Amino acid sequence: MARIKVGDMAPDFTFNSINLGEVSLSDYSGKPLVLIFGRYFGCPICQLDFDELLEYSPKIMKNAGLVYFTQSKRESAKLYLDKYPAEFPVVVVPEKNGRYSVYDDYGVGNMGLGTLARMLVRSRLARSKGKTHGSYEGRETQSPGDFVVDGKGKVIWANRGLLELDKLQLFLNKL
Repeated sequence: MARIKVGDMAPDFTFNSINLGEVSLSDYSGKPLVLIFGRYFGCPICQLDFDELLEYSPKIMKNAGLVYFTQSKRESAKLYLDKYPAEFPVVVVPEKNGRYSVYDDYGVGNMGLGTLARMLVRSRLARSKGKTHGSYEGRETQSPGDFVVDGKGKVIWANRGLLELDKLQLFLNKL
């Protein structure tokens, strides 16, 4: 599995999103693109992150495209999006032999100890907001991650770990 870093060219992808049709990296040529790698919609932390992303997305989308990847099954993602519609493509990445291609292409692998420790803290917040665990899907040890790709296809931000929208937004404000 490649570990994409700042300065590398972003691996190409083409998927059918569950809400906005086909989406490819090349669709965003000429403008920045934020790629968010979630885990699955049954995860209370992922639910909380997605809800916060829905609030932040208009700010992000003023200056950049936004694509969200998940390892949820299509039915689970669709149910969640029926309650919380998104104005950006949500892509269910198909599993093949225990692998999730675009996660592997970007080097978003298993959680490190730091991410795991932060997830325990974040899970308390998720529970306090009424988030409950649903079906287990995808790789349970999967790390979340996020990347920003410039308009020429180069990675200019790489984070493997919990989504920190404030830090991401500060970075985007500098573009």
